[in-house]
Amino acid sequence: MKRQGWIAGLLLAATLTGCGAEEAEMVLKQPEEPARTEKAEQGEKADPAPTRLLLSEEALAYMYQDGRANGFDFGGVEEDGAFFYEFTRPEESDFCLRISEDEETAIVHYHGETMALNDRTAPNGSLLEWHISAGYGGAVSGYGMPFWVDMTGDGQPDLLWLQGGGGTGAHTDWCVAYDMAAMKEIPIVEPWEEMAAFISVEPLEWQKGKYGDGNIVCQVTDGDGGTYTGYLWAPEETWREYVYHPGKSGYTGISIDEENHTLQIYMAFGLEAPHVYGAYMGELTAELAYDAEQGAIVRTTPIAVTVYAPDKM
Repeated sequence: MKRQGWIAGLLLAATLTGCGAEEAEMVLKQPEEPARTEKAEQGEKADPAPTRLLLSEEALAYMYQDGRANGFDFGGVEEDGAFFYEFTRPEESDFCLRISEDEETAIVHYHGETMALNDRTAPNGSLLEWHISAGYGGAVSGYGMPFWVDMTGDGQPDLLWLQGGGGTGAHTDWCVAYDMAAMKEIPIVEPWEEMAAFISVEPLEWQKGKYGDGNIVCQVTDGDGGTYTGYLWAPEETWREYVYHPGKSGYTGISIDEENHTLQIYMAFGLEAPHVYGAYMGELTAELAYDAEQGAIVRTTPIAVTVYAPDKM
């Protein structure tokens, strides 16, 4: 099997020693052929080796701002004429995660075994790509990176892939986990719908603000009977049309707690308004951890409710 690889070591070293964004450009270069070419024999200059920019200069500088991203090295490899982005770990010489150039497929090689990471689809049915980013994205944020965390507690770190992105008023994260000892996926039971149904929101009155605007004063009631006072900006003439629908909101997030081997999740909630998107008055949070009996990562803490102060909205 033909295998041709590139590693961006020298330019990465420059990045880690404080070079600027222009100096942080990471490219993949084909190794020079050891044999002299016909042009070289004739004293002519050979064509330069082709280069490949893995990510933008800014994105690469962001990825390596704190050293190796999550303990992984990032590069690229060509195998049988196909290019793959590649994540490796120096401490695990037989591990690699390869993502196809079109970012549609991902494959893991580890301990002599190969595992294809399952495709994911968005709520609208479209295929979720394995988009690679450490968080840099300008006006629209994006994230897609691997993590190496022992979620099952068997002493063997597992592979997690956290991906998300969005823009003003909307953001969605998704995460997958793979047991690297058994080389199989660990199901993650996402409790988004359960969280959304945990509360009810009742608009009570419209309250004029300091500058001619105003807020809807709401009563938020959780599934345990606890009540909270929430506020949501709204025009006086339409505030009665705002309603709460217990479904997954347009702003959900997942973070990985590597020290405690858990997932921290949150979901913003608010009222659905005519011609308004991303109107949130608070958030719901919970923690997910591995449950050996279920063989899955599930919610392990109560759902917590937090409402934003009027001046924080």
